[in-house]
Amino acid sequence: MIVVRSFSNSDPPKLVELWNHQPISRGLAQPMAVTLLEAQVFAKPYFQPKNLLIAEIEGKIAGMAHLVPVGPLLPDELRAEIANVPIILAANIPEAAEVEDALFHAAVEIVREMSASSILLGGTTEPGPFYFGLAKGSCNRGALVSDTRMIELAERHGFDHSESWQVYSRALRGFRPPVDRNQIAARRSLNVMREDDPPYSSYRDACIYMHQHRTRYSLVQKQDSQELAHLTVVQMEAFSHFRGVRMSGIVDLDTLNACSQVQAQFFLAETLRQMTEEGTAVVETQITSENEMLTQVVDTLGFETIDELRLMTKPL
Repeated sequence: MIVVRSFSNSDPPKLVELWNHQPISRGLAQPMAVTLLEAQVFAKPYFQPKNLLIAEIEGKIAGMAHLVPVGPLLPDELRAEIANVPIILAANIPEAAEVEDALFHAAVEIVREMSASSILLGGTTEPGPFYFGLAKGSCNRGALVSDTRMIELAERHGFDHSESWQVYSRALRGFRPPVDRNQIAARRSLNVMREDDPPYSSYRDACIYMHQHRTRYSLVQKQDSQELAHLTVVQMEAFSHFRGVRMSGIVDLDTLNACSQVQAQFFLAETLRQMTEEGTAVVETQITSENEMLTQVVDTLGFETIDELRLMTKPL
């Protein structure tokens, strides 16, 4: 019999064991450690133990699911209209699907008590407040298509696919910015400025990125120093250990929508050049499937599509 309960302080070692016994995939950083999970999840100031659900079979942990109200930094008395289940993990046992279903049903009951109108599976459209740098690569939003368990769970429970992002990766060894007439003209009028560990733009960002090294690159005009766009690059230390190379993620590539395609290509290429000089071996980023301009830019710079993220939603 599957029993679902809330998180207790003695659970972390068993949850780490559950995490590390998941099938090897690009969506989970492994091996996990108690200290890492503690820092990225349990020690967050808005972590609520009652919303981390634990499934047990005969007293042994068989799965976990984390329910997060969208806007979890709101005071407790404010009720979110949407709730999100960013992660559901089940042990590699024959009853894995039943464990996932039991966890999902328990999460839905809590969501109904919140009076939320809908539930998301896998993540929201923004970087999530938990598991950044531990799951889904450069940005922990949506459900990875390569995560077959999550996709099958969504299909079993009638979730709709409302938005998607293509996940791109680029090995930076030997990278050189392309040179043509347009890029030469852009270099004459534009500069790329760099700032390490810039001030956080909000309390939410401070909570999400507090354990990651960030670098902010700004595209400015030489004539008047006006900023046209910026990019935030975050080191992905857990995935770097997992894959054996230094990895970073560009978390806000959509800011380039304010630029022309020539400016966007120059800015991204110059950012990649500086990252290469710093020793970054692989960079990842994500682009909405409908963004043709940015898709052309990353294609030109040699990025490859490695996965897809889908926003899975279900009204209640």
